[in-house]
Amino acid sequence: MSANSRIRAVAKFFFEGDRKFFIKGVTYGPFRPDAEGHYLGRPEQVDTDLALMPQIGLNVLRIYHAPPRWFLDRCAAAGMRVLITLPWEKHIEFLRGRSAREKIEDSVRRAVAANAGHPAILGYLVGNEISPQIARWLGVRRVTEFVEKLVRIGRRIDPDVLFSYATYPPTEFLLPQNIDFYCFNVYLHNQRDFERYLLRLQNLTEDHPLMLGEFGMDTIRHSQEEQSEMLSWHIDSVVRCGLAGTIFFAWTDEWYTGEQEITDWAFGLVTRERQPKKVFHALRAKLGQDNAALPHRPLPQSPFVSVIVCSYNGAKTLAACLQSLGNLNYSDYEVILVDDGSTDNTAQIAEQFPHVRYIYQKNHGLSHARNTGAAAAKGEVFAYTDSDCMADVDWLYYLIGTLVSGEFAGVGGPNITPPAQNWIQACVAASPGGPSHVLLTDTIAEHIPGCNMAFYRSAFENIGGFDTEYHRAGDDVDFCWRLQQSGCVIGFSPTALVWHHRRFTLRAFLKQQEGYGEAESLLRFKHLIFFGPTGTAKWRGQIYGTPRFSWFLNRPIIYHGIFGDGFFQSIYPAPQSEIAAYLGSVEWFALAVFLFGLGIFLPALRIVPYLMFGGTLCVALSYMVRARIEPKFDTIHARLLVMTLAFIQPLVRGWSRYFTWLHFKRTPRSVISTHEHLPEGAGPRGGGLRRTYWSEEGKDRHHLLGQIFQLLDEEGWRYSTDTGWNEWDIQIYGNFWWSVVLQTVTEYHGGPKCLTRVRLRYRFVPTTVIFNLVAVSILIYRQLNTSHLDLWSIIPYAIFLVFLADRARALKKRVIELVDVAAYRAGLQRMARDGKTVPVRAVVAEVPPAIV
Repeated sequence: MSANSRIRAVAKFFFEGDRKFFIKGVTYGPFRPDAEGHYLGRPEQVDTDLALMPQIGLNVLRIYHAPPRWFLDRCAAAGMRVLITLPWEKHIEFLRGRSAREKIEDSVRRAVAANAGHPAILGYLVGNEISPQIARWLGVRRVTEFVEKLVRIGRRIDPDVLFSYATYPPTEFLLPQNIDFYCFNVYLHNQRDFERYLLRLQNLTEDHPLMLGEFGMDTIRHSQEEQSEMLSWHIDSVVRCGLAGTIFFAWTDEWYTGEQEITDWAFGLVTRERQPKKVFHALRAKLGQDNAALPHRPLPQSPFVSVIVCSYNGAKTLAACLQSLGNLNYSDYEVILVDDGSTDNTAQIAEQFPHVRYIYQKNHGLSHARNTGAAAAKGEVFAYTDSDCMADVDWLYYLIGTLVSGEFAGVGGPNITPPAQNWIQACVAASPGGPSHVLLTDTIAEHIPGCNMAFYRSAFENIGGFDTEYHRAGDDVDFCWRLQQSGCVIGFSPTALVWHHRRFTLRAFLKQQEGYGEAESLLRFKHLIFFGPTGTAKWRGQIYGTPRFSWFLNRPIIYHGIFGDGFFQSIYPAPQSEIAAYLGSVEWFALAVFLFGLGIFLPALRIVPYLMFGGTLCVALSYMVRARIEPKFDTIHARLLVMTLAFIQPLVRGWSRYFTWLHFKRTPRSVISTHEHLPEGAGPRGGGLRRTYWSEEGKDRHHLLGQIFQLLDEEGWRYSTDTGWNEWDIQIYGNFWWSVVLQTVTEYHGGPKCLTRVRLRYRFVPTTVIFNLVAVSILIYRQLNTSHLDLWSIIPYAIFLVFLADRARALKKRVIELVDVAAYRAGLQRMARDGKTVPVRAVVAEVPPAIV
């Protein structure tokens, strides 16, 4: 063991060099102190214990006091690493006085300095289980910040080792932000409850490794058989839930704490006399002899998986992506690369990977490429990632493990930013607007990003694959929503991760946000119920991440239990702040600009836009303060750039949303001005916004709607269809000023006789509202500053209103024509107001007036 073999924390796992290092640890001591005050026993006994431990694959010792040098030397010689818990007086009001704080800080400083650089040291835990009552009394934020300070002190002295803090369920909320990994002491004897809690912790700790610092069973109150059984399923659960390691409590029944020998507890894997218990032999089979390898368990099912990668000019990162997909720890899969009309050297790179099936298509967009990959796939499961991603070696193992573990139609996982190549990329990664997952619970997702998702072929085909209307983004959101609307459930695996490069330049980042804004506008066409008034998505679930305290917005909520005595004191991230969303929106900015212009004429309003802009700036400042930038790039300039991006990002996204709306939610003028050619005698009669149609062949409103959809598509109209949440059937987007909603109902009058009614209603579009607000504001200002009625200012507005009415009439007339033609195609006969059908084939049918 050498200093070059240091363990690193990388995303959700530990690594030794390029190989994953799974912690298989055990607590050691404390024992009765020796003459020098050390709590680790005699050197001869340590040698005996270190010789036994590798027999069951152990590789880490957790100790509870700073060790002497001889102990670390013996551990290094035996190939064991040491996780050192630094004790201090945590049971008192340690933050009240400066002298108490300085005493704790000095003890940490001296303990780390004593053995700095020793190769046996895995890391330090700068504290262990501060009581929830003390944390509540002192203040959760103050305690968290003090722990973070202790980490900074230790890291300055020995920067090559890992640092963390050991917490437990009663203080689940103590989540320092600058630690290398999260360590929880958890004692739960029910496997199902245990796994549910581990998955909660996995989501809570976000992109840091999660390990258990203590877990065990007493063999005085329980039998050795119970201990053996529980620790055996414990290993299975830890691996299944994707933890980075676990530490058993304890190595031996010998235990000294509180200045006394403990004789009424027996948690050891061996007895006081170092005789192995039954659990010793069970763990030997579970942990294996390779003391650093993840103890994989066979999956209950291993379906053939088609991994589909879609790329458009992604040569810069494609080779690393395909290389990672060739090294997966999964037995039965294929890799398909769909080249969406790239103009770079994508094809040449693909030739370097013979295991990859290469498919070329003309540039049709991302969703079309994903469907192309699915059409060529052979697998029972389709797994998607992007060409700017690198998959973890166990990606499919965890992804498929979750998929087959429940009634899931699909599954996704997190996408984590790899180390940035420059400070610009580091700032982009720390800015809002990146792809993320949205969870309804700890195991069920509302949305999973397209760079890390998998679905059963049957579920994919059942909803018709990806909608090719989405060219740049949004297809994954649409797919997830449609899948859930069909009654399916999407699972989430917190350790099925991919490394996802964020944009390398500011221009690429802003272009990405433009694409997201375009996607939001297109999604709103189809899923109106999932969007708020400003056009941003309204998620039912939480955008998961480690809850962070903020001086401005989104403080997390903590359940302490009555009088602070809860056994599981949970922390919950606050819901997304709608106030922050509004303050940063393009609508808010536009209103501020409008009021600024109005303030030129109304001095009393001049302060308002400055206050509005101040609110927007506060949101950007909050992002700047809370941003987690890679330490080597974390400078004042970097944080200022994050603030600027946090300010600009919603404006770029919002503008793109409106620009797309203006383009896609407006039917071309040539379509509206082209009139329908109805058969002779079937032309429109009468005005109004209603139509009535008769059928004696059982043709109801569904036949009519089918023909309307066909005509809308043939002629190039823009429209939205009811998704189940609206009171209308179709919304037809007309000119720059108006849209029309269409509603139908069918009355059944015995046998095949049907009467279908159609009702049209006008809808304002935002441009109409904005223009009228501006015009009315100017008129009010004008009238307030004149002593008489100023007709010259009213007349232009009246002319504008006449123009709006004319545009509405023209759109209504054109839509009525379209509905009449659709009815004729469907075989329906339009009824006149007198109760007779309009003659088309020289056939007139009398209909009782009572049903007209």
